[in-house]
Amino acid sequence: MAGELLICRENEKYGIVLSGRVNFETVVPLRDFVNDLPAELKELTIDLKDCLSMDSTCMGVLSMLALTGIKKKLSMRLLNAGANRQLLKGLGVEKLFKFTDEEFTPYATVIYPVAAPEKKDLQVTAETVLEAHETLIAADAANQQRFGAVVEMSRKDVERLKENKN
Repeated sequence: MAGELLICRENEKYGIVLSGRVNFETVVPLRDFVNDLPAELKELTIDLKDCLSMDSTCMGVLSMLALTGIKKKLSMRLLNAGANRQLLKGLGVEKLFKFTDEEFTPYATVIYPVAAPEKKDLQVTAETVLEAHETLIAADAANQQRFGAVVEMSRKDVERLKENKN
């Protein structure tokens, strides 16, 4: 099952639901959300109940979200992490999240996905991979050894894709 992302809201409460096999392509819109958090956002719930697996880019974007939420003093919780909690722990970023197991009913107003399908932009995807892995390294120095090569390769991809657009 391909990865799916839902971002929804009700007043100042926002919800993020990740399901299936979530990878770098799934989380591009989530990175955009993190980089432009709505001003009215006060409470954020992330539900992983149906998330079968996640790649390191997903974990990096979730870490970006957690770090931004901590800075903005948001009320945040990560629900139903299951085996994904071990993945987050393995990268040293488990400490960024408040874990709990409970049911989450998505809010009525859907922010993402929008009705029209988005065209995949390779540069934006490469930038997402780069930013996510830089966040993992910043969150835990041990990740430098794991992801240093990924960061370097992603940086080269971003530069190459920027040059090809010009």
